[in-house]
Amino acid sequence: GIPDNLNVTFYTSQFNAENSINPLPLSFTNTVNPQQIYVQIDNGTICNSITSFELNVIQVPEVNPSLPLSQCDTDDDGIEFFDLTVAEFNILDVRQDNIEMAYFRNLVDIENNTNQISDPENYQNTLNLEVVYLKVTNTISNCHVAVPIDLEVYLPPSINDFQVYDICDNNSNSFDLSEIDTVITDSLINIEINYYTSLADAESETNALNTNYTYQTNSDTLFARIAYTTTHCYSIYDFSLNVNMIPPINPLNNLMACDDDFDGLLEFDLSSQNNDILNGLNPQYYLISYHNTENDAINGDNSIESSYIAFDDEIIFVRLENNNTSCFSVNQFSININPLPEIDIPDQVICLDDLPLIVSANTNVGSHQYLWSTGATTPEIQIDEIGTYWVTVTTPFGCENTRVFNVSESEAAMIEFTETVDFSDPNNITITVSGIGDYLYQLDDFEPQESNVFENVGLGYHTITIIDLNGCSEVTEEVIVIDAPKHMTPNNDGDFDTWHIAGIETLPGSIVYIFDRYGKLLKQLDSNTSGWDGTFNGNKMPSSDYWYVAQIQKGNESFEVKGHFTIRR
Repeated sequence: GIPDNLNVTFYTSQFNAENSINPLPLSFTNTVNPQQIYVQIDNGTICNSITSFELNVIQVPEVNPSLPLSQCDTDDDGIEFFDLTVAEFNILDVRQDNIEMAYFRNLVDIENNTNQISDPENYQNTLNLEVVYLKVTNTISNCHVAVPIDLEVYLPPSINDFQVYDICDNNSNSFDLSEIDTVITDSLINIEINYYTSLADAESETNALNTNYTYQTNSDTLFARIAYTTTHCYSIYDFSLNVNMIPPINPLNNLMACDDDFDGLLEFDLSSQNNDILNGLNPQYYLISYHNTENDAINGDNSIESSYIAFDDEIIFVRLENNNTSCFSVNQFSININPLPEIDIPDQVICLDDLPLIVSANTNVGSHQYLWSTGATTPEIQIDEIGTYWVTVTTPFGCENTRVFNVSESEAAMIEFTETVDFSDPNNITITVSGIGDYLYQLDDFEPQESNVFENVGLGYHTITIIDLNGCSEVTEEVIVIDAPKHMTPNNDGDFDTWHIAGIETLPGSIVYIFDRYGKLLKQLDSNTSGWDGTFNGNKMPSSDYWYVAQIQKGNESFEVKGHFTIRR
């Protein structure tokens, strides 16, 4: 060490050292190589000394970092043989003279120059992830550098042992080999799988099979090469591709039946097809299912119950599956629901005034057959007696429909008399009939009614219709209501342009006198005139009230009717 009474400083020139100019820091980086350094030694007196030494930096070998050396594990123990010298091509990328190289397992051995690896071209690692070192020494300066080399042993992809892969035969004798990928290994991340027909092809990666593989026999032996796309480590696995036969289904007959209620729907027992589907196969080894679509049948989804309500022309798909191999066939059949003949015969009525009654069950289909309770076999019959009857219609498919109906009697109404009360305001009509039918009464085009009395009937002519509810003939009677209108509107629009007592033409000899409010006679009307047009001496009478006196002659009866009406303009 330096005595406490000495002060040592360093300089890059003798002049600086002698004059104590720009002393150097103790941590110094040389600027030239070699470089002369001057030293001033001061013991605290007026005397000091100057000396010097030379800095000479000797270069170590130039090296690059080593890339890892990797091997694929061949026996699942993580131990393999490495050629360590391969690393030299990366570490020393240019030729250097006076270089000596040696391999060691650790840095301690490098420093002590002990336990050198004697056969670096055939080095067996002891750990899956191990580091060894390359010592590169400059033989002139004896300076060296140690470069770590990572040794990595990669495992090949793990393989599931299944030995035999079962498939089902098909018309094209082909199979998508990629379906086996998920069976061979549990994970397909960074995995590439190819298939070969021989071990040699799998090892050399030649003649890889198309994944759409055409099998040659019922038990082809194939070789799968499973490799990591990252490390390229691989495994080869051989297995048998076992082709199982699919169960045959012969063409199936359609299910056919007669409709039961005209809705085109009918319940069928689909299992009635089972014997034809199996065609002699042992039912213990096969599963039959029925489906609405072909896709459902192929996928084995959404099976339907054997007791099934179907519609006409519906297609049912059948899946026949081998319980042991899961191989299956799909076929189909149709549902045919033959319609019932439609018979539209309600209960009938014999009209006593229109005999005989003709009843028709004609469906207008020439191939239909008819049988009546009377023994007749024609589409229609004549009936002249009341009672209960039936008819059965049969189609060529044997579908039968029977209609039972009753026949009762009725007759058209006979009008006994009609009563009207003239000049009653409001006016009513009463009509009296006789007969055995059920009758409704209709005034003009109004709704029919059960009552034979019509109230508040308008002036003039009306038609009364007597309707038999049982369908016998209708009877009509024309009735007139005689009374004076309450107003007139002489504007030539066709409505109330003239004024007269309605129905007066049926009362010959009757005379009507019209007066203004002052009692002046404006017009005299006979029973056969068209009526007053609202003028006097060619002048239009104003809007106002006017009076009338009618001398009515009704048969042998004479009476007088008075009242008033209004002209509206």
